[in-house]
Amino acid sequence: MTAGKPCAAPVKVTFDIVLFEGVDELDVVGPFEVLRRAEALGAGLAVRLCSRAGTGPVRGAFGLVFQPDCEFVPGAAGVVVVPGGGWVARADVGAWAEVKRGDWPRLLSESASAGSVIVGICTGAMLLAHAGLLQAHRATTHHDAQADLAMLGVEVVSQRVVDEGPVVTSGGVTSGMDLALWLVSRYFGESLAGVVADGLEYPWAAPGPLEEAERGAVAQPAP
Repeated sequence: MTAGKPCAAPVKVTFDIVLFEGVDELDVVGPFEVLRRAEALGAGLAVRLCSRAGTGPVRGAFGLVFQPDCEFVPGAAGVVVVPGGGWVARADVGAWAEVKRGDWPRLLSESASAGSVIVGICTGAMLLAHAGLLQAHRATTHHDAQADLAMLGVEVVSQRVVDEGPVVTSGGVTSGMDLALWLVSRYFGESLAGVVADGLEYPWAAPGPLEEAERGAVAQPAP
């Protein structure tokens, strides 16, 4: 008996949302729900919560405990979503501490080299900058961290979402919802993003032609 040709699996874009101690919870949960809602509506995507140290629990800035799905592997996802937290306060845990530790900037640099699109939410952009990923791009972050970002040689713009193709950044906290909806629109179409926003009762509107052009060229999704 001759084996038949295997059926082609649906093409998926994998989104890895990274976790670290002191992460801002809304930076994680907002985009996670937007993306999972899009998946439930038929988008060819998968969303995972990943930490640097495997699947042990990770405590957020306000006490919410996350259970990661997997250990982060550079290049394993088409899109890597990097939340913030703790930067402005120079907290012992959070984005500030992770920059000082140095592991996440290295991993993000490796991910970008492997072809992943790297996304920074709120002060997650500071991790991208310290990974050397923003210096040739425009970017944004929480308004209280914009001066820090500019000191690293980044062209800082005051927009809720800045899409530069291989890197995408958002402003503070709730801007992560806008960023996630923009990613749904970018990869799966404006119509689906609108349906997700409507289900969330979130006042989101797709950018107009000029604003969309200013967000930069859209890279093709990696699997």
